[in-house]
Amino acid sequence: MSDLTSRTALVTGASRGIGQAIAARLAAKGAVVIVHFGTDEDGATSTVEEIERNGGTALAVGAELGVDDDVETLFAGVEAGLAGRPLDILVNNAAAAPAGPLGATTRKEFDHLFAVNVRAPYFIIQRALGTRPRRRHRRARPADRAPSFQR
Repeated sequence: MSDLTSRTALVTGASRGIGQAIAARLAAKGAVVIVHFGTDEDGATSTVEEIERNGGTALAVGAELGVDDDVETLFAGVEAGLAGRPLDILVNNAAAAPAGPLGATTRKEFDHLFAVNVRAPYFIIQRALGTRPRRRHRRARPADRAPSFQR
C-alpha cells in the first residue's frame, strides 16, 4: 500500500476485528481514519487511541446500521469530522451475522441482516460517491484487485 498522507478513510465496523486492523493499517500509512461503530463505543475509542499512540489521526463516529436514517447519521458524523475535506477511501466492513441456524431465521431477523449487510453498504457507497469532487473518470476498485494488507 502506498503513502496515504493527506487522504481520508472511513472504515465501517472498525471497533474490533478486521475493521480495527484495517483502520490501524490505513492510519499507519498516513490516512486520517474515521472509525465507525454501531454499538461498541468503547472498542471504537480503543481503536482511535491505538492509532493515535502510533502517530496516526483518527476519530470515532457512531451510527447503528440497518435502521432508518442510518446513512444520514453516519455521514453527519463523517462530514463533521472531515471538516470539508472529501472522503477518499471507503471500507464497508460492518456486518451482522445470523442469530441462529438458517432454518430458525425469522423474517424480521432476515430483514435486519439484509438491511445491515446489503442495504446499508449500498447507500453508504452512494453517499460516499456524492462527497467526491467530480472527475472525468472514476472507477471503483474491486476487492480482488485492491492492494493487499501484507506485513
